[in-house]
Amino acid sequence: MLALAILALALGPLLYRLAGRSSYSLAALDGFVRVAVAGLILAHVLPWAWELGGWHTLLWFAGGMLIPLALHRAYESPSHGLGAEIGMSAFALALHAFFDGTALGPHGGADSSSKMLALAVVLHRIPVGLGIWWLIRPRFGRKAAWLVLTLLALATACGAFAGHEILEGASASWVAFLQSLIAGALLHVVLGHSMVAVSGNGGAPSAMGGLLALGLLGLLSSFEVPGGEHALLPGFWDTFLSLTSQSAPALLAASATIMLTKAFVPGSMMRLFHGRNSVDQALRGTVAGLPVPICSCGVVPVYRGLVEAGSPPPASLAFLVAAPEVGWAAILLSIGLLGSELTIARVGSAAILALVVGVVVGKFVQPTSKVQEEVQPPRPPLGDRIREGFQYGFKTIVDDTAPWILAGLLLAAAVEPVLQTGWLANLPVGLDILLATLIGLPLYVCASGSTPLVAILLAKGLSPGAGIAFLLTGPATNLTTAGLLSSLHGKKVAVIFGITMVLMAVAVGFGVNAVLGTDANPVAADAIHRHPDTSNIVFVGLLALVYLASLFRQGVLGFIGKVIRPHAEETGTMETSPEQPATCCSSKSSS
Repeated sequence: MLALAILALALGPLLYRLAGRSSYSLAALDGFVRVAVAGLILAHVLPWAWELGGWHTLLWFAGGMLIPLALHRAYESPSHGLGAEIGMSAFALALHAFFDGTALGPHGGADSSSKMLALAVVLHRIPVGLGIWWLIRPRFGRKAAWLVLTLLALATACGAFAGHEILEGASASWVAFLQSLIAGALLHVVLGHSMVAVSGNGGAPSAMGGLLALGLLGLLSSFEVPGGEHALLPGFWDTFLSLTSQSAPALLAASATIMLTKAFVPGSMMRLFHGRNSVDQALRGTVAGLPVPICSCGVVPVYRGLVEAGSPPPASLAFLVAAPEVGWAAILLSIGLLGSELTIARVGSAAILALVVGVVVGKFVQPTSKVQEEVQPPRPPLGDRIREGFQYGFKTIVDDTAPWILAGLLLAAAVEPVLQTGWLANLPVGLDILLATLIGLPLYVCASGSTPLVAILLAKGLSPGAGIAFLLTGPATNLTTAGLLSSLHGKKVAVIFGITMVLMAVAVGFGVNAVLGTDANPVAADAIHRHPDTSNIVFVGLLALVYLASLFRQGVLGFIGKVIRPHAEETGTMETSPEQPATCCSSKSSS
């Protein structure tokens, strides 16, 4: 098995050479490496480290994700910073190879489970070797790539013959912390950088490579025994399937509603933004923003366009807050996962927050003197509008939100097994609201994607008010929004905006707890453990087809880029109509 593991590493250069013969093969290779390495880290390395070191491993993992950013700043040349990141990633893979080697040596055991684990190690060395060649070869040449592969082979042999004795004298917690730290750095490099020249995002070939990697990861998981050192978190897939089955009908219905709205609701509402006073204007901006399917990154260029078009500040600011807070998908998703009462509280709280921010912060913003005239183009025929609506509801919006929704579902399923102690319910009254507000303030989270995570937290004892507070600050505030307000209106407005958001979110959180109580949400708890019926499985299948089509359109890099680089495409012409806003992570509308 040790010889096979080393031979599997050597397959990397061969596969890379074969892939380099066409752009399609390179795109497939790129998608395969990204998904395979990320999957190995998230589904194998982190659960193993968690078992040894507990929840503290997440802090070390987050530190590993942030270290590459510090390396970029430490070196004047971006290439030097990337070189340091790749060097750290190579060390991370070598350390992981050492731990893999312990399953291949004489101490690995002779029972069937140990043999299956050894076979899993051998199989997963194929994407590791390919990933090393993918990382090192294009930038540093063949010699450097072969040197790193040799280092991995030696580390594997060292782990096989001496790993048992070395690990006996080491602290399990510190081993887990170090493993988490370097795993975070490796994940950052693999997801955040392109090492091969792929045309665009790769499209269908990249998607095929990613799906092949998922199949390999599933094969590896089938070899592993529950509770083994590489086992995935217990109950993960059951929770994921349950949450997905409850979410699928709402997500499909949301896309259908957006399609029909796009086809039949007439033109721009810019003319409605000009009300009689600040309260009237803020109310108009709130009403216009709440149903719009747009995420935080998409609302940034729309807000800039509204300002440049001369929209009243209270209306523009209310729209800036209201638009990313809910949307049709988040509303329908909330009904199934959070219940009707909490959904009403969510929408009402978002409306109150947007209205107050529009009125209060709008007083400190000088209106633009230049007001653009609206020109209403003639409406196309009904058939064209329906096709355009389908394009928008089932393609454009899905491309923007599907990565966030999947990320939210996966994160919620991963968090659920580790929140069994009930410590959320034991937090002092009000402290959970403040913590949820402050945690959500700097983050970028999509309203739909954050809903499954909040459902898990509510089922584990988080108070409804704290859940609403996070759902308010998470989608509507982040560092990019603060930077936009500072550049357009000055730092004073940005600070006032942040303070108003925090105070209102905390106040609304206390108000929700006063009305609904602080007990765990029974609807959320039921959604987690409810077994999907036949109709729900059908909806899951349909949703999977819609999301797979999105993956094939965007490729792996474009798909995951909506999450890891949500503001990468905020350049270009800014649209000014809230009915046809820049979709999440794009600068232009679909039409």
